[in-house]
Amino acid sequence: MNNPTFLSLFSLVFILLGSYNVFTGSKRIREAHERGVTLIWYKQINILTGVEYILLALVFIVSTLVRSKAIPPALNGIVVPFYFVLLLAAALLAGLVIRQGIINARTIRAKSRSSSTIKSNGTSAIMKQAGAEDVAEEHTANLERRRERRRNAAAARRRRAGKA
Repeated sequence: MNNPTFLSLFSLVFILLGSYNVFTGSKRIREAHERGVTLIWYKQINILTGVEYILLALVFIVSTLVRSKAIPPALNGIVVPFYFVLLLAAALLAGLVIRQGIINARTIRAKSRSSSTIKSNGTSAIMKQAGAEDVAEEHTANLERRRERRRNAAAARRRRAGKA
């Protein structure tokens, strides 16, 4: 892990992964806005993960620069605290990613139990308010489905009792 070439390559991979995740997260937010769903960027796990990867890449780059003595020793008083701030920020963001992943999993589980499932790939979505006519139509459709199920259940009971 002390090899500067290895750390540089590792940093490049993390920057590419982070950029891809940020791009994917922003694309999902744009698509959600087009559908009328409001997604908040800090609840989008792809964006959080991408920023975390980029911060980790910066930590690796600063570590490589300090170890290879590319930064003058006079600047170590500034660079080393900057390194620890980046490391702390990456750790906090990792905690936020884990927390948001748990919250998103609970939200998806709760929505799957209800009748209206919204698939947003692990993101918490806030739907716009439906119009009053949509709610009324949905209510009448639900009532009609209940009546039909009751009729079918009654017919099944009669068939089982031999009265059909």
